[in-house]
Amino acid sequence: MLTANLWTKGGLVNGSMGTVHDIMFKNQGPPSLPAAVFVKFDAYEGSTITLTEGDNVVPIVPIKRSWEGKSRTIYSRQQVPLCLAWAITVHKSQGLTLSKAKIDIGSKEFAAELTFIVVSRVRSLSDIYFRQFTFDRLQRIKNSSRFRKGRWRKNGLPSG
Repeated sequence: MLTANLWTKGGLVNGSMGTVHDIMFKNQGPPSLPAAVFVKFDAYEGSTITLTEGDNVVPIVPIKRSWEGKSRTIYSRQQVPLCLAWAITVHKSQGLTLSKAKIDIGSKEFAAELTFIVVSRVRSLSDIYFRQFTFDRLQRIKNSSRFRKGRWRKNGLPSG
């Protein structure tokens, strides 16, 4: 997952998901910082580099971030703006369209909207795998007072 807005117009934004295809080092391998990490992003159609295997990838290079501490000391770090994303929170999934999702909505509702958000991240119900999910759980959500008072009704979303 990309952790910085590198090119918002082109779709390289914080939260963009992709697959690392290669890592290039300038001098030696680890523990030095890579010169570039080549990523194939799921929802990116801008300029790419084509690898010999035919994959279209985007080189992500290290960026430097600086900030001032409490004692007016300037701190900085340089790192590749990527992190592993084997799993993401419901909040981080907002605005994403996922090809498939494994969902654990837990045993009770924290907020009625969260279940709607997580279910609406995929295009089809066949793209969702629910962990320990029962229709009784869905019925409890539908009948909850939070659901009846929430944004679901205000936004005109179906309640039944």
